[in-house]
Amino acid sequence: MRQQKWGKFNVIALVLVTYIFAMFQGGFASWFLFYSSLVFFVYECLAYFLMFATLEVVRQLDRNRLQEGEDVVVTILLRRRIWFPLGWNMVIEALPERLVGFYEPHKQLIFPWFKREVEFRYVIPQLPRGYYRLQETVICGGDFFGFIERRKVISLADDILVYPSYQHVNHWPLGDGSFSGTIHVSHRRSDDVAAVRGVREYQRGDRLSQIHWRASARGTGLKTKEFEHQAMNQAAFFLDVEKSSYPTSEVFELAVKVTASLIAYANRNQYHYGLVFRQKERMSIDPGLSHAHFLRVFDQLARVMPEGSDSFSRVIGREALEQSQGVTLMMVTPRLDKELVARLVSLVQKGRRVQLFHISRTGAYTAEQMQVMRLLAANKVVCTSIHTQDYHQWKQMGGA
Repeated sequence: MRQQKWGKFNVIALVLVTYIFAMFQGGFASWFLFYSSLVFFVYECLAYFLMFATLEVVRQLDRNRLQEGEDVVVTILLRRRIWFPLGWNMVIEALPERLVGFYEPHKQLIFPWFKREVEFRYVIPQLPRGYYRLQETVICGGDFFGFIERRKVISLADDILVYPSYQHVNHWPLGDGSFSGTIHVSHRRSDDVAAVRGVREYQRGDRLSQIHWRASARGTGLKTKEFEHQAMNQAAFFLDVEKSSYPTSEVFELAVKVTASLIAYANRNQYHYGLVFRQKERMSIDPGLSHAHFLRVFDQLARVMPEGSDSFSRVIGREALEQSQGVTLMMVTPRLDKELVARLVSLVQKGRRVQLFHISRTGAYTAEQMQVMRLLAANKVVCTSIHTQDYHQWKQMGGA
């Protein structure tokens, strides 16, 4: 702003000096200088007021959904509705907060001259997983002679969603070692009376529409309808997002990649899958199978961050009750504390299938951790340890 004010004063001073010189000196040359400076002053005024008067800035992305490690190409278009010779423009593209420190803000110097449209491109390389928003663009401009300079902030909003990368898993056992299409999971086909094959005792989590009121009225307690079933694999992935669980971001990114790899495998093999975690708000996606469902799950895997405050074991205790009896519960966490172990054992004792994916930076385990793993295995909790080296060797390992 100080430079802009001094620039205006310099132009006005130039006109005044030439006018005073012409008044005292007289003659053609002195008045020619005055009128020349007057024309120059008019140009500077027009350049100042027309620099951003009709300026339109458009930002375009070559795509707004990509995978971790890929590049995004950003196109900036400056468009003016008037024809007027301007000096220069400096375009400064601020980066999202998560990328500050990785890359410098992009700066592009252009000379529009008589052009009404100016276009340029730049690349943001190798984006890490996450949700990003490109917002304001700063436009600086000035005249040919350097007397004036203006700056304007233009509000733009473009979202970028970077999905986690994942491995192509060839095989992975689900619970009892048969994640290959041979598990029969309870799945109600309809609520039609014709599909009811019997009644059973009411269990917590059963829906009101499933209660058999005639059988319950006989005085032996609430009864729930049992429907015809069809073979179908279903799995619900519980991702630990508790902040205290992850000392480094590397471990959390590995947990997200493991979850993404298993979900991609389930989707490829036509298995129903869901996703559950609790960050600041509860996120629960029921098991399903479709392209839209796959994108919905991966949208959440792109956005999720280790910002949860609730204990992972308490989240499991609440959310596991919402899953139907036939759904296999897949836990992805770096924790092996007593509270979590007790919760998993309790779920198995209630007839639930549970599988634990323990995430670690190295494959080294203490004697206490090995004892915990053996305890879980003895209670029919399938435990799988995954660290960085294991993750990159999944193809060679052929799964588990």
